[in-house]
Parts: sequence; structure tokens; C-alpha cells
Amino acid sequence: MKFTGAVINEQGIDFSIIQVKPGYLTQQNLQSIQNQAPINFPRPVILAEQTTDGYKYLGRPDIVNFLSGIYVEQIPWQNYSV
Repeated sequence: MKFTGAVINEQGIDFSIIQVKPGYLTQQNLQSIQNQAPINFPRPVILAEQTTDGYKYLGRPDIVNFLSGIYVEQIPWQNYSV
């Protein structure tokens, strides 16, 4: 499995972001991806979907709110293979 994601520590909270294809930003996919994400990826996992208006996020509300307030270029995206 290959994906683009980021591991972040912000204000003492470790979390992961995983990019998904348009249309995959659902609660069911979030739970599935959380279960399939590599063990070394911190939880909670946040899903990110690129739209024509920027990025939309799904996951823990306080983290989603934080991510919505920063530029996507600030996220340290990397490509992963597992």
C-alpha cells in the first residue's frame, strides 16, 4: 500500500494525516484507514481530501479545526509504502 501522509506533533499532541482520493472522506473510511494505518503512525488519524477549494479534513474536531487554520504547505507531507 502506498499513500501520502504526515506525522505531526503540535502542542504536545501526536497525530497522523493521510490523504485520500476525492469522495473517500467518510466516517466509514476513516475507521477503516485507522485500523489499516501502520502501527508507528500516531493516533488519532485525520483524513485529508484535496478539493477545488483546498483541503477538507475528517477526524478529531479540535485537530480538524487546527488544520483548517493553517496553510497546507506547512504540513510535512511524505510518501509512504507499507
